[in-house]
Amino acid sequence: MNKVIFLLDMDAFFASCHMVNDPSLKNKNVVVASTNRRAIITTASYNARKFGISAGTPVFKAKELCPDLYIAESDFNLYIQYSHRVFDIIYEHFTKNFEVASIDECYIDVTNIWKKHGTVKRTAQAILNKIFEETGLTCSIGISTNKFLAKTAVDFNKPFGISFLLEKDIPEKLWPLPIKEMHMVGEATEKIMKSLDINTIGDLAKADVNAVISSIGKRGYVLWNWANGIGDDSVTRESSELKSIGNEMTLHFTTTNKDEIEEIIYELSLKVSERAKKRYLVGKTIAIVVKFLSDSHGEYNKKERKKHLIRQETITDPTNDVEVIYSVAKECLYDIWEGDPLLLLGVRLTKLSNKIEEKKQITFDEIDLNDTANLNFIERIIYDLNIKFGKEFIFTGNKLLMYNEKNRSQSKYLKNDDVHLSNKQIMDKWKGE
Repeated sequence: MNKVIFLLDMDAFFASCHMVNDPSLKNKNVVVASTNRRAIITTASYNARKFGISAGTPVFKAKELCPDLYIAESDFNLYIQYSHRVFDIIYEHFTKNFEVASIDECYIDVTNIWKKHGTVKRTAQAILNKIFEETGLTCSIGISTNKFLAKTAVDFNKPFGISFLLEKDIPEKLWPLPIKEMHMVGEATEKIMKSLDINTIGDLAKADVNAVISSIGKRGYVLWNWANGIGDDSVTRESSELKSIGNEMTLHFTTTNKDEIEEIIYELSLKVSERAKKRYLVGKTIAIVVKFLSDSHGEYNKKERKKHLIRQETITDPTNDVEVIYSVAKECLYDIWEGDPLLLLGVRLTKLSNKIEEKKQITFDEIDLNDTANLNFIERIIYDLNIKFGKEFIFTGNKLLMYNEKNRSQSKYLKNDDVHLSNKQIMDKWKGE
């Protein structure tokens, strides 16, 4: 029996978060971007898209297209908050069987639950309605029997839409699409495809698979299968466990001042620490990421400087403490920095694990656990200790399992959850001193 797979995609997510959070933006042409002159649009609201603005449009160009453009600065804490809420709704009201693909989309296996709602479409509509009622955000859902077809389908009817792409629909709906619109086909792959006279997904479906593999590699076989409607239908929550949390900042000014650079590293470390704590995550490896503005002769030289230079250190005990992250990141910087002006700084926390799973298990070997009175006594000890220390740091086995089950749905947003920040706040702080 075929599975029923949904791909839920939050519509213009970053821009929508700002608009829901600030109702005065509701009818404005909202985009999300940094304010510096080199910035590009991260997300454009549907109002802004009417002017030809999309993700990747330079800010200066967007302002030319839409003079009354409203630029919202990236606020990843806000995005995480709303993302948490959306995934919570799915987890608590519909099913635990979903796989987070990114901060604003997830695959949901509704094979065993859709009959509760009558039809597959009603199930999708119930999810969309519940999310809108609880958060004010609109989402769209693509429906199929595997993840690739569901992901392709979601773009057929946005925003706040539901669309199907089933096996019978493939010749009419999938094959006419330009090859560049296929998931996992970027500019380089598109060029190779066109050199093989593959211009549409249908062309790929009918192409010699061996020729595709020889030109693109093993990935060519996956793409060829997708073009023929064959894809993975397994929704695996564990597959999207976070691998790292990072924050980077492109500097609006050049500096070699150690105090200024250390303050930026601290701000980045604080952001990483806050986001790790929100997800109950700790990490063992801390890294600094740098990009140099120039070489030793004053001109940027790609041969002398890599795009990003990374130095990392692994510590003994997993942490999300800001002071530890800052101290290690700063030490890593001084291992690789020779005083050249910096264009970018970043801090990452990797080798992540669940903080709750790091808690030590206490055993009561001398207590008869078959005696109900003794069990009540143990629970009382745990309760009193937690009250004394002002937080729940001792768990019963059952409660630990419950927290882990709940927490796994919360801590999986991006395999490499890196966020690019503006350093405007730091600049303003320095100007005020």
